[in-house]
Amino acid sequence: MPYDVLERELDCLTLEQQQEVFDFIHFLLEKNKKEGAAGFRRQPGGLTGKFYMAPDFDATPPGFEEHV
Repeated sequence: MPYDVLERELDCLTLEQQQEVFDFIHFLLEKNKKEGAAGFRRQPGGLTGKFYMAPDFDATPPGFEEHV
């Protein structure tokens, strides 16, 4: 539904009814968060280019050889 149509419809409601619509929207958003958390699927490569990892990341730092 285009936003301008929704806005016109909201203008026809009383302030109390507009508040109910607002409350219901927030209810739906919270419901989506709860349902979405369980159904969220990670996509491989989603953080590509977002951080840097040094080429020697897995190398043992100097002075820690005896702990390996």
